[in-house]
Amino acid sequence: MKKFIQILIIQCFVLAVFAQAEVKPITNDGKMDRVEKSIESIPGVASEIIKSSTTTTKTTTTTSTTSGSPVYSSQPSSFTSVPSTTANSGNTASSARSLGGDPNKPAIYTNSRTAYNLMADDDLSGVDFIEYKINEGEYSRYTVPISLSKEGPATITYKTTDKVGNKEQAQVINLIVDNTPPNVGVKSAEPLYQAGNTVYSSARNSYQLVAEDAVSGVQQVVYSVDNEAKQEYKNQPIKFERPGFHVINFYGIDNAGNVSQENSYIVNVDNIKPTVEIKESMPYIMINNKVYAKKETVFTLTAADGQSGIKQIFVKKDAETDFVPYVEPLTFGASGEHVIEAKSIDNAGNESDIKRVTFSNDIKAPNTVIKAVSN
Repeated sequence: MKKFIQILIIQCFVLAVFAQAEVKPITNDGKMDRVEKSIESIPGVASEIIKSSTTTTKTTTTTSTTSGSPVYSSQPSSFTSVPSTTANSGNTASSARSLGGDPNKPAIYTNSRTAYNLMADDDLSGVDFIEYKINEGEYSRYTVPISLSKEGPATITYKTTDKVGNKEQAQVINLIVDNTPPNVGVKSAEPLYQAGNTVYSSARNSYQLVAEDAVSGVQQVVYSVDNEAKQEYKNQPIKFERPGFHVINFYGIDNAGNVSQENSYIVNVDNIKPTVEIKESMPYIMINNKVYAKKETVFTLTAADGQSGIKQIFVKKDAETDFVPYVEPLTFGASGEHVIEAKSIDNAGNESDIKRVTFSNDIKAPNTVIKAVSN
């Protein structure tokens, strides 16, 4: 009995020792902290990472387009514009306009040749699926790049769900689809003259390229003159001073990336003056170094031009101060000195030198007197 009591006392003592012993916590020896710091250092990860005693979660979603189109981040504060590599690609959307579906901001101009890719990543459970909708339609699972065929305003709403059911907040891009290229033409400062397939112009003339686009607006006009390199048109007048044929090649690009067909404008510069002649119907008579015309003489005006052709002949007589259009041959019914001045203008606007003739008329008949002479 005594021995049993001793054993019982020893067991109680052992239990008291264990009850007073210090229990130390289990540590993660820094591994979890290093994992969290490693995640935070990855570029593009949101600055705030949700942490708990068991999980750390990070999700990013991006939307990209084909080459030459803007690249958008799902974060409203992030936007990167990728410039087009070729001016005639026809697949470029316009520069950044809005992101996030804010109705107060203008939309991004695009065209139907631009496709939009949706890409998502999730560091833990992984991406389950991406879904999107166009305008007010129903959500669809994303499988292939998104294209918009109908012209006009459109929105793409998209979001991602991971494999444990976490849903991304829906993101929206506002777009305006414009598939119509700009209209570009040539405007001349002076009137042109066309004979057959040839367009004539004077060397004084100048030309402007005029472009318009009713939806997204004109981004730029590209042109070249004769065999020179192509360049951007910056509203400077184009002039041709050298005579002969010249060509302007041009096309336009709108803010949605639509490229108009390249057109050619051909003009023949005529800087050669026409000529004019004054022709009398009867020969002049020279008396005492003075030129006389018979009263029956008719004066006809003619002009010639080897390029664009004669547009008009003008004439001025005697004391007249202004040239008037020549209509019919001229006659003079008064005695005395007379002057005819003539000039011509061709269809390119070149003016001839002035032709001038001076002559006298004698329409008074002589008077004969008979007188007797005595022998």
